[in-house]
Amino acid sequence: MLYGLGALTLFDGIYDIEKVVLHIYQPRRCNISTYEIKKIELYEWGETIREIAEKAYIGEGEFSCGEWCIFCKAKNKCRKRAEENLKLAQEEFTLPPELSDDEIEEILPRLDELEQWVKDIKAYALEKAMKGHRWKDLKLVEGRSNRKYRDEDEVINKVKELGFNPFEEKLLGITAMTKLLGKKVFDENITDLLEKPKGKLTLVSIRDKREEVKIDNVKEEFGGK
Repeated sequence: MLYGLGALTLFDGIYDIEKVVLHIYQPRRCNISTYEIKKIELYEWGETIREIAEKAYIGEGEFSCGEWCIFCKAKNKCRKRAEENLKLAQEEFTLPPELSDDEIEEILPRLDELEQWVKDIKAYALEKAMKGHRWKDLKLVEGRSNRKYRDEDEVINKVKELGFNPFEEKLLGITAMTKLLGKKVFDENITDLLEKPKGKLTLVSIRDKREEVKIDNVKEEFGGK
């Protein structure tokens, strides 16, 4: 809305604008949202948030935490976000037998934010340590690693000298196969041979656009009991 208001303010004196159409494109979520609003309504909305926006611009006003925190530059060190998530953690770590279903249902939608906050704090602390900062009770160590060939060509030659085949035959993945055959040939000859397995069941917000799985079908399709 603010972006639309900014564009309207910039071009309203140049063009005869009656309405504003806002588009939000989120490629990682494969989502495109469109919203249309009349010019006068957008200006009226702008007046309702003017005072709040002016305070935010100069660093004042009340902090509000939510899913939008992941886009904030201060997400790692924000005190308000820490307070909210630590408060949630106290509720979440209560033993399950002491929680009612209503309490669990209230906590569940907020766990994603708690998990994201934990990841952000860990990432910040690691980045600081890698730049030389010494945390009082923490230290940098090397994580687990797996052995790998130092020189693959040398290994190939050595295995062949021993009389063995160092390679295994493996069917190309769908993306690689499409690239090999070309999309048209792939669609005409391979598409009918594909199937899409059922996805793993997960709980999401009721506002999620995906179709709800009916509980009557769970036993049949997902092996539930």
